[in-house]
Amino acid sequence: MLESKITKFADLIKKSKRILILLHEDPDGDTIASSLALSITLRATGREVICASKDEIPKVFEFLPDVDLIQQDFLLGDFDFVITVDCGDMRRTGFAKRLAEMSRSKAIINIDHHTKNDLHKIAKINIVDERAVASSQIIWRIINYLKLELNSKIATCILAGIYYDTGGFQHINVTPESLSIASKCISLGGRIRLISQNISSSKTPQSLMLWGIALKNMRVLKNGIIYSVVTKEDINRCNSKSEDISGLVNLLNTVPSSKIAMLLLEVEDGKIRGSLRTDSDKIDVARFARIFGGGGHKKASGFEVECRLIKNGSSWQLV
Repeated sequence: MLESKITKFADLIKKSKRILILLHEDPDGDTIASSLALSITLRATGREVICASKDEIPKVFEFLPDVDLIQQDFLLGDFDFVITVDCGDMRRTGFAKRLAEMSRSKAIINIDHHTKNDLHKIAKINIVDERAVASSQIIWRIINYLKLELNSKIATCILAGIYYDTGGFQHINVTPESLSIASKCISLGGRIRLISQNISSSKTPQSLMLWGIALKNMRVLKNGIIYSVVTKEDINRCNSKSEDISGLVNLLNTVPSSKIAMLLLEVEDGKIRGSLRTDSDKIDVARFARIFGGGGHKKASGFEVECRLIKNGSSWQLV
């Protein structure tokens, strides 16, 4: 089924000269790496490609090839069509209004492994596979199906995206296909040691201090929910950034009694971002996230709400 959509995508590429690739806001390892893999591939065919992200690229991903070419803005009329990669929904692109405006005159191609959402409605082509562990896995399929050239740069990006979204191949979502792709990427020169050093083994003193505060704030409830909170005050006190807390919710989820792990992060005054994880086949944290306007996968999801974190004795409340 994806093959026919990839073929239509190839027809668009042949007719185009300038292509825009949009990452999701607060970019993570998969949206960055998969977008870079696709942009490097398309540039090799002679196309001019711009990658854009509403927010800055976290320092931990600055090792990726061509990451310095990602922009934070773009002009509406400059492109033949637009590709959204790993965005989840329109809001998460960070350019929802502009994307809706562009969809009236330009084709939108949605490449993703998240559940069906409002991006599906405006996209001309949806290359989506919810069973894929990462959008990078779908990009790999596209490149191979179209018989486009692979090199060590592209292999490093694909490998990094899969590595990130599987927690270094430790999460329950790891599949034989994802491991097979990773193996092929390494054979092509994908730099697994560089990836693991930067994503898993690179913590600044400031980030470690912030993790310490988050672990101190951890609460274990009788119903199997484990949660923690990180406030703006905590971030400022450690002279760190909100991106420094990336991966902590996965650590909370390693507690044997955990059914659901949740991290609440105060990203700015009046906004709280929640991250949810579970290893249980009986629990769908995406359903919970959708209650608050978020979404994601059955075992890994997130949301953002406008409210405040208030400490009430030994517990915390959203008000």
